[in-house]
Amino acid sequence: MMEYLRNRKLAGFIAFLYVGLGTLSVCSIYPADPLYGNWSLYGLLISLPVSAVSFGYRFAESKIIYPVFIIQFAMFLLTFLILSVFIKPKKNK
Repeated sequence: MMEYLRNRKLAGFIAFLYVGLGTLSVCSIYPADPLYGNWSLYGLLISLPVSAVSFGYRFAESKIIYPVFIIQFAMFLLTFLILSVFIKPKKNK
């Protein structure tokens, strides 16, 4: 398992940045949020495939935020697994 993760660092890094942008955007869409701004709309549009479910939850229930992190963690795992299929590790000689 550790060897699998070690060989797929790039997929993990890309998934972390992409899902992290979506998480930060979802957590910044209401005016009461600390990082509220117009940038969150653009962040949501860029990361729409991984933040759609979290956005739907946040739209329905804006007070409780911890389920957004749980949903986004599941999206991170899914994104990492999909990217690791497409980004093959280099073969060392």
